[in-house]
Amino acid sequence: MRVVNRGRVQVVIGVVGVGALLALTACAPAEEASPPPSPTPESSSPEPYSGPVSFVADEVSWLLPSADDIVTLIPSAVDVSGPSDVLEQISDGGGPEFAPAICGVLYMEQTLGSLATRTMSWSMPSDTEFSRNSVVAMQFADEAHAAARMDQLERAAAECGEFDYDGRNTFESVVAEEQDGVRALAGALNADPSSGGWRVFHGFAAVGNAVVHLQTSLPESAPIDPAAAAELLQATAISGESELVEKLTATPPATSSEPVGDAAGPWGEWSITGSGVGPIRLGDTLDEAAAAVPDATVTPPAYDGGASIFTSPDGVSSLSVTVAESGTISEITVGAVSDEEEAGADGTASPHALEVRIGDPLSSAVSAFPSGTRVHVVSSGQWAYFVADRDGRLLVFHTARDDAGAPDARIIGFTTADATLRGDLTVE
Repeated sequence: MRVVNRGRVQVVIGVVGVGALLALTACAPAEEASPPPSPTPESSSPEPYSGPVSFVADEVSWLLPSADDIVTLIPSAVDVSGPSDVLEQISDGGGPEFAPAICGVLYMEQTLGSLATRTMSWSMPSDTEFSRNSVVAMQFADEAHAAARMDQLERAAAECGEFDYDGRNTFESVVAEEQDGVRALAGALNADPSSGGWRVFHGFAAVGNAVVHLQTSLPESAPIDPAAAAELLQATAISGESELVEKLTATPPATSSEPVGDAAGPWGEWSITGSGVGPIRLGDTLDEAAAAVPDATVTPPAYDGGASIFTSPDGVSSLSVTVAESGTISEITVGAVSDEEEAGADGTASPHALEVRIGDPLSSAVSAFPSGTRVHVVSSGQWAYFVADRDGRLLVFHTARDDAGAPDARIIGFTTADATLRGDLTVE
């Protein structure tokens, strides 16, 4: 396999003599005519939000089932956690070939390519050291990326009832009818029984820019109803979508202006934002970027698909600029992304993100940019803090490996990226 976000009150009045009533009436002063009452203005309700269904940060947790729902679906599940902002990826790749190849998407880490996640987990009696029991809600760059992932999964459900992956495997699944724009499917993945095969249950749902993935080990004695799983994930996603529309109707998404930066000024004064770094903007071509900083030295990529290096006139700061297949800048990195690459960048001379600089503790980034996702890539040992916006822009704070377990992990670099310019991960 290649891997390329609802009586009445009675009043009793005493009888008054008619004469007395007339006398009182005659003595009463004439009443002045009162002006007609002013009409009460009708309160106007805002037009319902009708833009892209784009979940961001903690909003994706609205797509997660409750702990009670999980236990109802999976009676063997115990110790169900609340939503966590920690994401662990293995990301090792490799292994035998799949036939048909699309079946590899069932084994792929679904969080690859996501910008934000919230995860619930639990334990099962059938657990092994390799078991992973969780439901994770993932924000992708945009609706198109989420739809592309779900397209692959639905294709796998259609073509991988039986497939080869180092032996005979099966995926017995149910695909729900699309409802309110939400798609869902679920089923049991059974490895080759002749090799002591294991069984894993998978459920998926997609809405807007979000995908939800439930997976759990599956003991023979406690099967899970795939139709019930698909219905649960779909209903939860529909509820989450309604909550998002209600929120964005009350508070529509706002567009904010971001500083561009003085090309002639010190690079340490430039800001790292969701639009770029200083005058170098995401979505520009390399030529446009070079023209924006004419005094910088530009070193071409060392290999195809590599980054160009922009170095400041004084030589104390540099940027790695990566171009997407479209020919426009998709991401810019300041400093390092791993310990192996770290070259001791000067935090005071390098661009900053809301005054958060290289060398600062990660807690300063979390304070300035709350509700992010803490990411650990096991295969490479990389640790980072992801902060995404509703438009698919991603800001990554890279931290040192030796400090990763400490409360104040040290920031060694930043990456700002337009994830909408990335191709979706595909299985071929």
